[in-house]
Amino acid sequence: MNRAFSVNPFDDLYKEKGYLSLKWSLFNYRLRKRRIAKYVPPSGLILDVGSGIAPVSPDLERTVLADVSEEAMKSVDLPVREKFVMSVTDLSFESGAFDCVLCSEVLEHVEDDAKAIRELRRVLKAGGTLVATVPFQRKYWGEDDEYVGHKRRYEPGELEEKLRRAGFTRISTYKLSGRIERFLTRLSLRYYLKSGPSPRLPLAIYKAVNYMFFVLLLIAESSLSWSGTTRILVVAR
Repeated sequence: MNRAFSVNPFDDLYKEKGYLSLKWSLFNYRLRKRRIAKYVPPSGLILDVGSGIAPVSPDLERTVLADVSEEAMKSVDLPVREKFVMSVTDLSFESGAFDCVLCSEVLEHVEDDAKAIRELRRVLKAGGTLVATVPFQRKYWGEDDEYVGHKRRYEPGELEEKLRRAGFTRISTYKLSGRIERFLTRLSLRYYLKSGPSPRLPLAIYKAVNYMFFVLLLIAESSLSWSGTTRILVVAR
């Protein structure tokens, strides 16, 4: 694990064509996108904030992307409505601009997550829906959290309380993934640190393996306990 990386580790990934080709097939991305789609309203304008190169929105044509990385927004070549470079703590949109806001794997990177949540609330229309996913439980902290710059793993009730303080009143929390996904994610990081972001085997092999992992997670983690949950999905209105 002694490769030289950029200060922002994601910049290494955004510049790699091999990774860009593989990203949408990754098991953990597939899992999040599938679960998020269940809670996205069937109509209205969507903001996918902190999307990076892999938006989680199920309907790109009515989706606006926003990410702090200019490199990421340049790399996205998808039929989205618009793309913007901006921070989740300072969204340059009018208040009440969106019917739905998606914020997947973002808040844990933000120092002042309470400010970010207030911004998410501000840009939502009255009665709009926020769908967020975050890593869960400090006891599962690992090298991957440190590598990608996580500030925290949320403890039970922590995110819900911050949402209430920001003005959300209807909040539901769901188990998203557990120890198996956690193990596979950390294993993937170790492989990446050893081999680099460019696939060394044919891309079809990586995609097939990730699809098998995805199916495994759907089956094996369908009956998670809260103590074994390592990632949650929160829906707030």
